[in-house]
Amino acid sequence: MSHPIAFRAVRGLGVAVVALIAVILVLETAGVVVRWLGYRSVAGRYEGTVSSAEYNAARDIMMPLEVGMWLLSVLLMFVTWIILVAWMLRARNNAQMVSPAQHHLSAPWAFWGWVVPVVSLWFPPLFLHDIAKASNPQQRGTPLVPLWWITWLAAWITFWTGSVLTAAGISEDHDTIQTLRDAEVDSLFTFSLLRTVATLLFITAGILLSTTVLKVTRTQSFWSPTRL
Repeated sequence: MSHPIAFRAVRGLGVAVVALIAVILVLETAGVVVRWLGYRSVAGRYEGTVSSAEYNAARDIMMPLEVGMWLLSVLLMFVTWIILVAWMLRARNNAQMVSPAQHHLSAPWAFWGWVVPVVSLWFPPLFLHDIAKASNPQQRGTPLVPLWWITWLAAWITFWTGSVLTAAGISEDHDTIQTLRDAEVDSLFTFSLLRTVATLLFITAGILLSTTVLKVTRTQSFWSPTRL
């Protein structure tokens, strides 16, 4: 290459992104397991097959555990996003030096594309797609990027749909769990089901993004004698 010194390492950032995604997916999966255990505890107490002591013990363990894992996964998502933006900036800079392929967006949109309303619905995948295409000019891009974005958006839509439906379907005016209505127990089941679907979508999105990051990182690692 004519400008090897100008290249910046992308391997470290790429590995960090993939590793964090893996941790997040494990937390999300564990959270779903705890969610179903919590639902079974509520349903069992409502039907009278679980004693009050068993229910209270399960609630005291599973509720904070589920909330804690969810909060930790959200925090790790934020950290992953920061590292992903840094990786995208470096990968784009490297691609511009080697490939004649044009980019639709300027470099600052690696960050602003995520936070500016409306355009944030399609700028992140467009930015990443241009990087993937420029990193491998023999291909016209990769279907992994749009698939990643579709599943990512679908996961959040499913997640918040379940939360809203559950909040609307369960009244807070209950002295004991036995005063719940059948419809409210069903609402908890729906919430658990939608949370499971959302997690499966998150897992799919995570795998697609990780694959894309690794493919671009592997390609760019051969552009410089220093093995980025």
